[in-house]
Amino acid sequence: MSYIDPDLLHGALTDVGTFITNNSAAITAGGVTVASLSTKATAIQTSLSGTKGIRDQQKAALAVAQQNFAASAATNYTAFSDLIDTLAGAVGKHTPAGQQVLGYRTHVTGGSHHAKATPATAAATAK
Repeated sequence: MSYIDPDLLHGALTDVGTFITNNSAAITAGGVTVASLSTKATAIQTSLSGTKGIRDQQKAALAVAQQNFAASAATNYTAFSDLIDTLAGAVGKHTPAGQQVLGYRTHVTGGSHHAKATPATAAATAK
């Protein structure tokens, strides 16, 4: 079975319910009980709605957690950078060990410059 987008399925069920209502006479004339079809569509949509609600709450919680994590990174970056400078100074900036420890900051900032992370910058990055 191929992938089914749950949001599309949830939305399509609303359309199906409207279709059943708008075409109830033709459906009944075709020998099918409209109430049975409406009940089936409602049951499917109710099941999806319950799990969708849980998913949406988790997405909202994740967004807040990501913003908090990014703000923490912005707050702690200066201390991290100072620690790197101290370590590089202790082993010698131009030694292999010094270059190794300076590489940790380069990995974080994407360059050899000293970044100045702010909570606003970090929160924008989290989006």
